[in-house]
Amino acid sequence: MEQSEKRPNLHLHRIFSPNFPLSIPNDQTCEYVIGTLEGTRARIKFPSYDCQSGTTLSLFDGLNGEEPFKTFTTNHPSPDRHYTATSNVLKIVFSANGTSAPIGTGWEADFTGI
Repeated sequence: MEQSEKRPNLHLHRIFSPNFPLSIPNDQTCEYVIGTLEGTRARIKFPSYDCQSGTTLSLFDGLNGEEPFKTFTTNHPSPDRHYTATSNVLKIVFSANGTSAPIGTGWEADFTGI
């Protein structure tokens, strides 16, 4: 690989759901916007995910996406699976506003640019 083709040194960053690793608080919606270096694509994975009911986590491609490209309710992401946006911006919307109290400790996510 020539010098001009090398990717920048990209670092892994970590974010958490509210109150992680304690119980998920009810009646709230949190929005996270992940931005990576220009010219990269935002990539995320969830090494820890314990949201058993009463929650929704949606991944959006960029800031203007009206429909999520992936949504988790009672199902959960594989800890080894990556979810990648088409740009350097990925939005996460996490909601604990179900009709029943949320069960679980929440999630942690690692993100980077690729």
